[in-house]
Amino acid sequence: MNKARILIVEDEYLVARDVSHMVLELGYEVTGIASTAEAAINAVHETRPDLVLLDIVLKGSVDGISVAELIKQESGTPVIFLTAHADEMTLSRAKITDPLGYLLKPFEMRELKTAVDLAFYKARKEREAPREIFDVLSGLPDRAHFIDLAAKAIFLAERRNTAIAILGFSITPSLPVDAVSAAESPAVDAVIAERLTKTLRKSDTVSRVKRGIFMILLPDLEHDRHAWDAARRILKILQEPSTVDGRLIPLRIASSIVVSTRDGRDPETLLQKAMDAMAVAAPDGKG
Repeated sequence: MNKARILIVEDEYLVARDVSHMVLELGYEVTGIASTAEAAINAVHETRPDLVLLDIVLKGSVDGISVAELIKQESGTPVIFLTAHADEMTLSRAKITDPLGYLLKPFEMRELKTAVDLAFYKARKEREAPREIFDVLSGLPDRAHFIDLAAKAIFLAERRNTAIAILGFSITPSLPVDAVSAAESPAVDAVIAERLTKTLRKSDTVSRVKRGIFMILLPDLEHDRHAWDAARRILKILQEPSTVDGRLIPLRIASSIVVSTRDGRDPETLLQKAMDAMAVAAPDGKG
């Protein structure tokens, strides 16, 4: 059986040496030791490791979290973070990259073994049973996939000094509940999904996060006003009544806008803020 191959990214020489010895004693192969973000990216390309042990704090302007995001986008190689920094802000940034584990320094060999074994187990399970990432009714990205896409868009926006926006739309038939059949309500969602898909730019993403709730990701915005312009354009289109099986069904719409430069850079937080803002806009479902 081939040994699993592990890359170590650590800018403290003594720590890197100790971790390397532990990895070898556990029976794995060390593909290399990198001490900078650039060296880490190059090493991933050249050695194709099965796992990266990645220090969050690296010397230079690019930290380990940014390196992990690049690795995720370019190769999908699993990552375990090594860190002495467990504050809430650091962990909030780190979780966006979906690491397979964390190890708080200093750690012992048994802790390393547990983290690595668990990481390989999770990676294997994900390969064997890939997650459904699209909503069954609409064919649009589901909530989890939308959050992944938003995380990537936020990362790229920060590098380009731009912003992302999330537009939220709560769309329900503007008729008494007993006047809308069980078949018509999801059919309205299908009509709206098609309408939104045809309206957006190719770079935008629309997601149906649950019945009647749609989220739109606008990436790489140079100014906040572009989000408001898009929202007005989309609202105008959505305000057109939907026709289901020849029956005209007027719509009730609540909307919200959150922007990364104003409301934060954690995608789950942004999505929740968009949901909360819609609830405020239409607390009784009539706004």
